[in-house]
Amino acid sequence: MLFSDNEGKRLGTSIRAVVLEPHDPRYSELGRLNKLFKEQQGKLFFYGWEIKRVYTPRDIANAKLFSFEPTVFFEPAGEECGTLYDESTACVCCGAGATQVGPLYLPYKRLKKTKDVIKTIGGEIVVSQRFKDIVQELGVVDVEFPPVYDAGNKEPSKDWFQLNVQAVSAMIASQTRIGFNPFDNDSKDACRCPLGDLLGLNLLSEVSIKSGPETAADLFCSRQFVGTRRGLLRPRRLIFVSPRLAEALRANKIKGIELEVAHVV
Repeated sequence: MLFSDNEGKRLGTSIRAVVLEPHDPRYSELGRLNKLFKEQQGKLFFYGWEIKRVYTPRDIANAKLFSFEPTVFFEPAGEECGTLYDESTACVCCGAGATQVGPLYLPYKRLKKTKDVIKTIGGEIVVSQRFKDIVQELGVVDVEFPPVYDAGNKEPSKDWFQLNVQAVSAMIASQTRIGFNPFDNDSKDACRCPLGDLLGLNLLSEVSIKSGPETAADLFCSRQFVGTRRGLLRPRRLIFVSPRLAEALRANKIKGIELEVAHVV
């Protein structure tokens, strides 16, 4: 209905991946067909997406801030391995904001040693000794690196640490697009918290935050959350890094993250 038979990359017998740029007329048609399928057949026209942004050296040089996104995911979640959470601190409407109590337990022998940053499906972020050293050598404040404990013998790892960003201060601005998918902004607020804690299901654009003193910090995160509370899944705060820290991470070829330009408004 939209693509030729030989277009895209086949992923098995029934799924294929197709790359489209926003100015391609089929891009908007993809959203129209997906809405039509959902309304008339209760089916989806596409089953997932990945947004890729390409920056020029000038874009990078002029950026005042970058969003920090782990790209490598790991199972099981800490909660499956003995990590405890205090649900009484979570929002009563959306479930965001439960406080981790005690150490993070994971089978760290299964962690990918070729990466420096890994995120569990429960949202816990694990970093390598190399990542920790870079951050500490720059004198970054408001961040802690407690050791990850092995789920089997409860011994602390010497190689893996949890990334705990202590500065929770950034307010996400309305210019940030958050919704169901690239063609659906969740106009009925089905996945938004009425109290304002959870802004929506998926981040669909670059992030804009409101100007404040926190924008001068090297590492901090948002007050609000993105995602959903379901099963082992927990909403996440968005993390931001300064150009200084971003350059250090790039120069040392830290693996497992994506740094996108963020905006201060």
